[in-house]
Amino acid sequence: MKKLLVLAVLLLVSACGIQPTPVLGAGPAPTLRNPVNDGPGTDVTLYFVHDGRMAPVSRPGGFPVTVESTLAMLLTGPTSQEEADGYTTSLPRRAGGLGALTVSPGPPATIDLSFPLRPVSGAGINQLVCTTFAALAATGGNPVDGTIALVGPDIRLPYQTCQA
Repeated sequence: MKKLLVLAVLLLVSACGIQPTPVLGAGPAPTLRNPVNDGPGTDVTLYFVHDGRMAPVSRPGGFPVTVESTLAMLLTGPTSQEEADGYTTSLPRRAGGLGALTVSPGPPATIDLSFPLRPVSGAGINQLVCTTFAALAATGGNPVDGTIALVGPDIRLPYQTCQA
């Protein structure tokens, strides 16, 4: 009996007074979707510079997402609302289009661009690479080795990874 009393006292003393809480809902689990199958109204992810760092911006696509269409949106620069929110670009604006653009799935995935890459800063290169990764992921074409080759008329850059 004395042992049971000691055990009961130990159990009471060992309880710290914290009441159990129920499981709290935090919303739906994150999911990946393939916008090609979602039809019009799908979002594309573009990378712009915000406070000196790469930052993703989501825009409605309204068409099947392709790497080419996503890069075309990137090269037109941030919208006036995105600029008001502090987003900038380190790429030359190409409102007239990309000119010739070829995407090869790889490995590594290769983007042949029609404009010179030597004058583009590291941040601009990173915008191209991160946006290309996002577009490839959206279309189900993830680069196998995690790198992308960028080729311009003036230079073929070493394989790049997204530094976002």
